[in-house]
Amino acid sequence: MNTEKANLRVMRSLACVLAVLFAVSCDSPSPPMFGAQSTRLTVGGHSFTVHHTSQRAESVRTSVMAEPGLRQMLLLSRTAIETASGCVVRPGTMYGDRVMAEAFLNCDGEPPAILRPQWRYALPN
Repeated sequence: MNTEKANLRVMRSLACVLAVLFAVSCDSPSPPMFGAQSTRLTVGGHSFTVHHTSQRAESVRTSVMAEPGLRQMLLLSRTAIETASGCVVRPGTMYGDRVMAEAFLNCDGEPPAILRPQWRYALPN
């Protein structure tokens, strides 16, 4: 009987730890953005967390919204990125979905990122 109670306590503790880790990781930066400046702001009634450097940014929508349109969310994400970073999103570099968006930036006085696409496709033999 005591082992059942001990197991139940362990499971409850584990559930609490996992819930906290999940809640904390919702708007964490991706690995390339570790150490980047983070800003929380509201745009168009939606909350965003923006992680940015002088060359790149990513935004995460942290507010709840029922099935937002992709175009609307990308426009709001662009505004959030430009407001938080003080830089302009480079044309043609923004991509994302209804929750997260990433873009390269043009910041005054900073050298732009050099974009070098690398193809990894090999023709079959």
